[in-house]
This record gives sequence, structure tokens and C-alpha cells, in this order.
Amino acid sequence: MSGWSKYGIHKGLFLWPTIWVAFTAFVYGLEQLMQTNFAALGLYPGQLSGAWHILTFPLIHGDFNHLFSNAISLFFVGTLLRYSFPTIFDRVWMLSFLLPGIGLWFIGRPSFHIGASAWLYALVSFIFFSGILRFHVKLLAQSMLMVFLYGSFVWGVLPHDPTISWEGHLSGAAVGLILAFYYRATEPIAALRDEPIQHEEVAWEDWKDPLDREVDYEEVKGAQHTPLKPPLKQQFRYEDGSAPDEWV
Repeated sequence: MSGWSKYGIHKGLFLWPTIWVAFTAFVYGLEQLMQTNFAALGLYPGQLSGAWHILTFPLIHGDFNHLFSNAISLFFVGTLLRYSFPTIFDRVWMLSFLLPGIGLWFIGRPSFHIGASAWLYALVSFIFFSGILRFHVKLLAQSMLMVFLYGSFVWGVLPHDPTISWEGHLSGAAVGLILAFYYRATEPIAALRDEPIQHEEVAWEDWKDPLDREVDYEEVKGAQHTPLKPPLKQQFRYEDGSAPDEWV
């Protein structure tokens, strides 16, 4: 594995995304095993007594499909973040977990909001805007990858479905943008940076035109200046051996 370290591939690359996805799956499995509903641990905006549910609502999911879609995306985007920005991964990961809930608490509808979608929106938004702000070619490729995989997320921040917490999605997207701007000076791993083009400096006085070459002419004395004979042209003939001028 040491040979891959220069490309950012190491043993701990998948560790934290795997731990969080496994913990989220454990919470859902515990809910099914106990045959209960953890929806009460969701975040209810504006309720002071339940403000601490900012820590729990990303771990609660309504059904297996809800859990599966969020878990797969969290693992992939989290691994991509861990690979690209290992020095700030822990901060971006945790802030993306906490801050969207704070925003949701202020702007959300009076209902229980559950799911890791707000967390996921923050991570996707961070990776997308990190490529835009830094304008590195390889990071821009990651931005386009986010558009390709999660381009439909733009509809998630609009109130088109009353069963979807668009407020949480909007809070997550805003948090991702703010974090991308705040950490814009932090460079990604060396494998994702644009290599500067090295130009060799040449002094003006040392520059020479490659076509400007000195040619030595040798004068030949006593040679007669006779015009050159034009090259002989091969005369066209027909199959019988005759030429057109012979017919004339």
C-alpha cells in the first residue's frame, strides 16, 4: 500500500466513512429489532427542548430505501472528501454533520425532520464548490462528477414535495458552500493540484533566430557563365509510337 500513498490511497481512506455508515445502519437495525419508531428523535424546528436532536436526526431514517440511498452516497462522497482533503476532512465532516441541523432548526416547518440528506447535501456542495473556487482541473472534474451523480439535488432545495425536508437540504447546501469558501486556501493532495508550467528564461541578448544562419559563399574564378539548358521533357506518344506533332 505504500506505493499508492503518493496518490492519496492509504489504509485509513475508508475508515471514517465506513464507521459512520455502519453506525447509521446500526441505529436503523436497532429500531427494527426493538419494533419501535425513532422518529421522535428527529429534529423539530423551533422547539428548545428538542434542540439536542440536532445530533440525532441525521441517524434516523424512515425505511430501508431511505437508509440505503443515504448510506451509499455518504460512503462514496465521504471517501472522496477524505481522499481529496485529508488535512481538513475531520473538520468538514463534523461541521457538515452539525451545522445543517442548526440552520434547519431556524427555518424548518413545524414537523419532525429525519435523515442524513442534509449532511449529504453539505458534503456534495462542499466538493462541488471546492472545485469551482480553486479552479484546479482535477477538482473541477470532481465538481462535474457531483453534477453528474447528484445534479437532481437542485430540486431537493425547492418546496416541491411536502414529505421531503427541503429546508434541511437547503441548509446543507448552504453549509457546504460556506465551508468551501472558508477553506478555499487549503490545497488538496498533491495528486490533484495543477502542476505549474516551467518556462525557461532566456536573456534577450542571448536569443538567436534559428533561421538566421551564416552562409559561406565560395567564389569560383575563371568559370564561364553559360546558361543552363532547360531539362528535357519526355514527349507524349500514342500506343503506335507516334507523337501528336508528327500528325501535324
